Amino acid sequence: MRLRGLAPDARVYELFAGRPDLYAPFTSFCEQLMRGPSTLSTGEREVLGAYVSALNSCQYCHDVHAQAVRAYGVAPEVLKALLDEAPGVDPRLQALACLARRVTLEPTRITDADFERCRTSGCDEGSIHDAVVIACCFNFMNRLVSTFDIQADQAYLDAAGPRLRDHGYAFSLAQAQAPSGDGKTGKPV
Repeated sequence: MRLRGLAPDARVYELFAGRPDLYAPFTSFCEQLMRGPSTLSTGEREVLGAYVSALNSCQYCHDVHAQAVRAYGVAPEVLKALLDEAPGVDPRLQALACLARRVTLEPTRITDADFERCRTSGCDEGSIHDAVVIACCFNFMNRLVSTFDIQADQAYLDAAGPRLRDHGYAFSLAQAQAPSGDGKTGKPV
């Protein structure tokens, strides 16, 4: 057991529920970053999150957010093409993914040319900013999830995309903290 008091089959929301003082502001941040105003669609933001998670070999985050990509109506082939560095992806999204890759794998080697590639591909400053922050946020979460060995079964994954689309990020923490009929905390659908 990696963390006493955390069930071996715990999900992220159960980890967060153990420290709501710490994670409630973080889930609000994630809600704004991933679903708030942006020149990137929520689907594009989920693509970037799943992409970074794949680069970090974080199966849980990749699979959860790949489900969200589908739930937002983005073809799964877009994520696969980005990971394979294949042509045919919107140049804007491809440039942002390249920047997210650099943030993830080579943050000390980022140059002005990385940002300029995004601009020449049609990205505005807001989307560039959001892509960098998404990469940073997912790098944090990928390390947290991997360190605490958080896993998901297929039923959880199948529900994850629609849950994120329909209820957002803060919903999971709120559900984990809400008492269920047996006096224990509830679990998101």
